[in-house]
Amino acid sequence: MRYKHLQGRRECAVGYTELLRGLRLRFGITDMPSFGYGEHGKPYLPEYPEVHFSISHCREAAGCLLSDRPCGLDIEHIHKAKESLVRYTMSEQETDAIFSAPWPDIAFTRLWTQKEAVLKLLGTGITDDLRHVLSSSDMDGISLHTTENLFRGYVITTATRNK
Repeated sequence: MRYKHLQGRRECAVGYTELLRGLRLRFGITDMPSFGYGEHGKPYLPEYPEVHFSISHCREAAGCLLSDRPCGLDIEHIHKAKESLVRYTMSEQETDAIFSAPWPDIAFTRLWTQKEAVLKLLGTGITDDLRHVLSSSDMDGISLHTTENLFRGYVITTATRNK
């Protein structure tokens, strides 16, 4: 209910509905879970420490990633690759890749979702140096999977810890 607009509240509700459905289907959890929150606001289930999840939504999509190990999910509508934002959030190499890509907006959104999914997995939120998230030593043991849905206009990335 923290969202000001009804659309944001609806998107969030879909994400949490998917969490409840996933908890039931994957882990057999049918009770309404209680939530705890990490130092930077990452939600977790204190009663089920073996269950990890990440929820994300945008105008075009909503979802929940469930795992038995730390994970992160980000879904974003395809953003305009504004030069000032790109230079603020991306490394020099990523900036060059974005502006030399056939579709810079998709390239920017792809990298943005990858960074945010990693930060969600780590539980730090967007407090770290965004430019170096994907090249840091924190990436050791993390797998990324990114999909662009051009028809609906969004990009989704999952980040999971390898076993």
